[in-house]
Amino acid sequence: MPLKLKRYPKRSEHWYVRGTVRGQAVFETTGTNDRAAAEAYRIKREKELLDRSIFGVGATISFLEAAVSYLEAGGEARFLGERNKITAKWSLLVGHFGTTPIATIGQPEADEAAVKLYPNAGNATRKRQAYVPLCAVLNHASEKWEIRLKKIRHPKVKNPPVEWAPPENVRKLLPVCAPKLRRFVMVIVYTGARLSEALWLDWDEDADLDGRTLTLGKTKNGELRTARIPDPLFKELSSVPKKDRTGRMFSWSHKSHVHKPLRTACKRAGVPYLSPHKLGRHTYATWLRRYANRDLRGLMEDGGWKSVNSVLRYAHVVPGETAIAVEKLPSVQNLCTGKTRGRKTLKSKAKAA
Repeated sequence: MPLKLKRYPKRSEHWYVRGTVRGQAVFETTGTNDRAAAEAYRIKREKELLDRSIFGVGATISFLEAAVSYLEAGGEARFLGERNKITAKWSLLVGHFGTTPIATIGQPEADEAAVKLYPNAGNATRKRQAYVPLCAVLNHASEKWEIRLKKIRHPKVKNPPVEWAPPENVRKLLPVCAPKLRRFVMVIVYTGARLSEALWLDWDEDADLDGRTLTLGKTKNGELRTARIPDPLFKELSSVPKKDRTGRMFSWSHKSHVHKPLRTACKRAGVPYLSPHKLGRHTYATWLRRYANRDLRGLMEDGGWKSVNSVLRYAHVVPGETAIAVEKLPSVQNLCTGKTRGRKTLKSKAKAA
């Protein structure tokens, strides 16, 4: 039977569409309590299902459906968008594309979305927050439903030099920090924790001082990572009285609240201010490369990066690494000289003959 509008007052004030289209049962909310808008939704939805049954999934699957499938498969939701509980409208990429068929999304549509969503941002921000999540959803849909989609190019971005804190700067910074800030700096420097990961650390659930580990569970990719507690960090955490080692390790209610005290401490210490990401993530990776001789593969595993490409920015932070390696190459000077003399001797004998 065709789709019909239904009301379920005990469930929601919104209209629902219910019925069967070519054997596919449908029961979903229209997201609105306006009868005219709900009727328009019903007509559009019924046509989508009819077209899909005739022309296939690839011709009609919407970006919203592809995004939901991507998230259910464990994809990252950070820049895709959230649904407003009151208006039932989506934000960011899902709000922009909505029910647009993914088969119609190409380079012009991607460029338009990036500019509209981030009008004052640079190419780096647009790439990270628009192009990358958009392509992630499209690639997921292409593999799941075996459909061929248009290729989308990312804007060219020149990676800036890695900013990190030398050990002497951290030594100057720590004495002027309040106890909580000092502990925070030590944690991010010695574990490479992201700001959100550090703020979610819980003494009872994530800190194991006996086993010398911190469990970073609120990662960017939603995966657990266990970080080793080295001696300097162990001494810092152990200095906290046992009665205070309960609940959240850091009491800041929002990550934005960290910047002001950190900026003030850097000013008092007379060292350049670095954001928590640069002071923690970049410094941790650079120290591992410079002072622990960690290769890129090991660095990726230590810091919880998903691929080697993510740590390529740290490939050249070790000064003189190539020069040291070149000096270890075998010498062929004598061999080359001998060959050269041999050729000259043969030529001279040939001329004499």
